[in-house]
Formats: sequence, structure tokens, C-alpha cells
Amino acid sequence: MSGVVTPALAHPTAASRWLTRARKLVAAAIVTATGLAIFAVLAFPNLWLFLTSLKDDQAAWAIPPQYIPLHPTLEKYVVLFSGAAAASQTRELEHWYLYVLNSAYVSVVPAILSTAIGTLAGYGFARFRFPGASLLLMLLLVGQMFPGPSLFIPIYLLVDALGLHDSLNALIIIYTAFHIPVATWLASGFFRTIPIELEEAARIDGCNLLQTMLYVAIPLAKIGVVTIAILGFMAFWGEYGFASILLETQDHYTATISMVRAVSEIAVSFNSVGAAGTVMGVPLLIFLMLMQRQFVRGMTAGALKES
Repeated sequence: MSGVVTPALAHPTAASRWLTRARKLVAAAIVTATGLAIFAVLAFPNLWLFLTSLKDDQAAWAIPPQYIPLHPTLEKYVVLFSGAAAASQTRELEHWYLYVLNSAYVSVVPAILSTAIGTLAGYGFARFRFPGASLLLMLLLVGQMFPGPSLFIPIYLLVDALGLHDSLNALIIIYTAFHIPVATWLASGFFRTIPIELEEAARIDGCNLLQTMLYVAIPLAKIGVVTIAILGFMAFWGEYGFASILLETQDHYTATISMVRAVSEIAVSFNSVGAAGTVMGVPLLIFLMLMQRQFVRGMTAGALKES
């Protein structure tokens, strides 16, 4: 009798199957609702910024606030790129196109420089064994342990002593120096995921060390290299702290400085600032959406290491 299996135990009833599906649907609904709630909280400031940029001056100051503009307009976007005509709205956004170009300059150049230097250094740490390598790699991150504002005064004095005060090139040097340690760490992890046998085969075929790195290692780790560059660009594109203490001439302002100074004016134009913030954020958002798959693959690849 003990070896007999009853039909009820052998085959689940329709009610039990329905109950299992219902539990899965409820669990999925809870997870989805939680994710949507978190997304709504995080996206609300950006959405509010965009909607404010579509309002006219009267709607921007309306009390109670208009969450959705009743008469949307692109006037503020036109004003941003109208040069001297923007001075009637806010003096700090008069030459917005120049500020965007300055931001692009101090973001793209350091991202490229730090990625190139960090990639070379990371390859060295990943492929060569020398005394103190682990300690040196650890010391590279010491500078990252200090909050940025704590370094304002020494960096300001150093830049002033070098005669680079009020210069965009000073920001390029600072940004590059700050991203090299992170780039080195990430690149080292990416290169360790590449089988060394591939490089040994290239050396047997006649490639020297530089050719092996350029034609074998870096192409195989290109997703990681691109990820390092993207992280650097994202960090520098909206940086405000160092730019605010080093830049004084209005022609040298970055976009973040101009927006902050526009907000600090007595008669602030919130819709103009909203349009400026949207212009700064949308291109980066579109770029990340297009590069999402490569970016995620790059972020996860460096976590894998050979045993």
C-alpha cells in the first residue's frame, strides 16, 4: 500500500495550478510596481525640469504650480542659442552655445587622455608581475578616498602656482588625473578576462609587445575601454566644484557654472534654466540609451577574472 501514489498527489489539480500562477503574477506585479515607483521618484525631477522648460514666464511662476504646461512653447530653447538676445532673459545664459562647447572640451579631452593612460597602465598591471604591484595598484585609489571639496584649496594653490588659473586646460589636467586611477583599475580587470594564450600566439607569430597589445588585447577589451571613456565623460560633463573655483572669466564658463549663476540671480528664469538643463541632459541620455548594451557588458566584464 505504501508504494501506491494517489491520483491527487501524482497530478496537481487545476485549482492548484491556478493558485501557483496567481502567486507568480502577484509576485511579478509587486516587483513591477516597486520598480515603477522607484523610477517615478527618480525621474520626477528630470520630468519637472523638462516640463518647466516648455512653460512661458507666467506659467513658470504660477501658484499653485502648473505641473503640465497648458500652452507649451519652445521659446526658451530658441533664446538659448540666440546669442546676445538671451541677455534679456538671463545674463548668465547669454552665450550658452559657448558654455556647452567649453563643457564638451573639458569632458571629451580628459576622457580620452585618462582612458588612454589608464588602458596602458591597466595592461601593465594585468600582464606583468613585479614587486609591490598590488600595493601600487591600491595606492592609486588613495586619492579617490578624499571628498572633492577637501581638495579645493591645495589644488587651487597648485594651479595658481603653475599659472593656469582661469584656464580650461587646468580642468583638463585635474579631471584626467582624477580618472586615471579608476581607469587603471577597470582596465586591469578587463585585460585579466582575456586568455593570455591569445597574446602568446601573437608573440609566436612575430608580434612584439606593443603590437600584441594594440592588435590583440585592446580589440578584445574594446567594450571595457569604451566603458571607461563613457564613465569619465559622464563624470566631467556636469562637474561643478573644481570649475567654480578655477574659472572666473565668463567666456571660460562651463554650462554647469552658467546654470548655477543664473539660478543665483535676483530675477531667475526657471524655464530658461530648465531648457538649459534639458539641453545638457538629453544628448547624454540618448547616447546612453544607444550604448546601453555595450555599457552594461563593459561594467560586468571587468568583474570576471581568471582563476
